[in-house]
Amino acid sequence: MTSKNVGVIGLGAMGLGIARSLLRSGFTVHACDVRSSVTEAFAQEGGVACQSPASMAAACDVIITVVVNAEQTETVLFGENGAIAALRPGCLVIGCATVAPTFAVELGERLAAQNLLYLDAPISGGAAKAAAGQMTMMTSGPAESYAKAEAILNGMAGKVYRLGDVHGLGSKVKIINQLLAGVH
Repeated sequence: MTSKNVGVIGLGAMGLGIARSLLRSGFTVHACDVRSSVTEAFAQEGGVACQSPASMAAACDVIITVVVNAEQTETVLFGENGAIAALRPGCLVIGCATVAPTFAVELGERLAAQNLLYLDAPISGGAAKAAAGQMTMMTSGPAESYAKAEAILNGMAGKVYRLGDVHGLGSKVKIINQLLAGVH
């Protein structure tokens, strides 16, 4: 069963589009960003502004990290006021940052050790497709993560590639995609 309370960490070009797409899909979207003005503006659109990843996570069963890289992912999840300390067992983290496959594997293991679910789900398509709910996601993780994420993924992406049950496959395919795009 999918929770209607979804948290989005990072309201940059892609994250704001994701958050708005989820609002249109009927989710209650809690959000936080390092820029409080962006979070406050999102609240004016119907979202719920949160002061920190921890306060956001306390209200959600699913959180989506839409940050730039592994370092930012680590900070918003495990740093001061990070989301992980506030999540309850069985909650799901959907990681959309472009990270090394080894980081995705290790993160999945760390979250599993805390009875949390993880879906490695890097994104592609740019801000316009994110805003339209039509971006592409390259995902990998256990079946239980997919079951909890399915309606959310459908609300934020036009194409969701399910690449397998092993964390890191989504990140591998994202890196290959970037390399191929760079060749052209």
